[in-house]
Amino acid sequence: MKQQKWAAVLLSAAMLFGAVPVLHASAETAAEYTASAALRPSSGYNANVMRDNNEKTYYTFAPGGTLTITASAPIAGISVKFEKTGAAWHAAANGTTLDFGQNRFQHDFGDVSALGASSVVLTFDAYISVSEIRIFGAGDLPADVQVWQPSYDKADIAVFPTHNDDEHLFFLGLIPDAIARGKKVQVIYLVHHNGEPIRLHETLNALWEVGLRHYPALGRFPDQYSETYQWAMNNFNSAGVYYDNILSYQVEMLRRFKPDVVVGHDVNGEYGHGQHRVSSATLMKAVGISGDAAQYPQSAQNYGVWDVPKTYFHLLTTNPIIMNYDTPLDYFGGRTAYQVSLAGYAKHNSQQYTWFTGWVKGNSWASYTKASQIATYSPLKYGLYRTTVGLDSGINDMFEHIAVKPLQGDADSDGEITVADAQRTLDAAVHISAGNDSGLTDVQFAAADVSGDGAVTIEDAQFILTYYTRNSLSGRSLTWDQVIG
Repeated sequence: MKQQKWAAVLLSAAMLFGAVPVLHASAETAAEYTASAALRPSSGYNANVMRDNNEKTYYTFAPGGTLTITASAPIAGISVKFEKTGAAWHAAANGTTLDFGQNRFQHDFGDVSALGASSVVLTFDAYISVSEIRIFGAGDLPADVQVWQPSYDKADIAVFPTHNDDEHLFFLGLIPDAIARGKKVQVIYLVHHNGEPIRLHETLNALWEVGLRHYPALGRFPDQYSETYQWAMNNFNSAGVYYDNILSYQVEMLRRFKPDVVVGHDVNGEYGHGQHRVSSATLMKAVGISGDAAQYPQSAQNYGVWDVPKTYFHLLTTNPIIMNYDTPLDYFGGRTAYQVSLAGYAKHNSQQYTWFTGWVKGNSWASYTKASQIATYSPLKYGLYRTTVGLDSGINDMFEHIAVKPLQGDADSDGEITVADAQRTLDAAVHISAGNDSGLTDVQFAAADVSGDGAVTIEDAQFILTYYTRNSLSGRSLTWDQVIG
């Protein structure tokens, strides 16, 4: 009893002195100053192209170029969309400089609230073009403002689309369904669209729309149309890309992200696209050798080896599985995975004229409302190509036989995150600091260790309380990554 009282005192003290951000239901949406703020570049003119809501227009800065942003109130956050690849940039005010762009995200965000200034100077290190910029005050950001997290170190599922929209078409429903189940989804593209910068913007806009928050692995090889495997390889070879380059890349991605489940294209390329066929063929080879350190030793040295537990390919008839993407998902406000993927595909504005749009949505005389209505190249059909954990039993779950991870933060194992979990975690931390047993089971210990550092600490209890307060009391969403930072 004394131990519980002492834990409660510590938790209350942490809240009192600000160790735990207390977020209330009255949390306000951040004011946006984009339209009213003054934009003054160090050289050139027409800075308004950076706020015309058109990702095709852009303003180019020379190395060392600056942009002074002046708003009517202190600026807390700045969203920057670069024309192509992101770059290092800096924000300065009142003698303090903050550094951003370390991850080279094309869509980047800088929290500049620490500057406490209504006038902020941005500096860019290299020649760089900025397509869009948005300026915000303190508060909750609008849902469409992208604050990307780095790619996963360890993914639950890796999706290998060839092009930057295949994940919303032939793998339709898969990403939102997995995200709604709490899975860590890593998207890994084969080709790039560097010659069409708007498609790069559309890629990130669409992934954000379907709930992805960890940056995708962008493709390394040129996008070229073909209708056969050999045609695709001839095109690749002409561009200086060879079979070994593609295979090495996919092996590297498997080792880097260590997914429990891998999903690839139809061996026949769905509608016959040669690059889809190549992607499928090389991925089949890659999952068989990624666990062998003698194969591509450089990536083995960089990331270690990884033997993928389960690998599925679209439309494979061996060990078939039929997914259900037509069930309403609480995570997405009652929308189905099919509906969420449609919203993602809609962000690919440049592709709406293609036949894919009718294929995925239906047409004026037969409009689809369910994924199950798509008969040709059905996005629901997969086959288990390779497994190290046993064959599927027929429950149509790609994660069958994959060890279930505890619900992050659920320290009392009751299936939900509450203030009781923060208290339980703090109790355990106090016991541990006193040299005693934590009082947690192995599963509860793993759930309480929300920071993932192998220890249960007071900080973990603070994280859990923050997560609970924000998501349950304020009614606003905050991910674990955002809580932990």
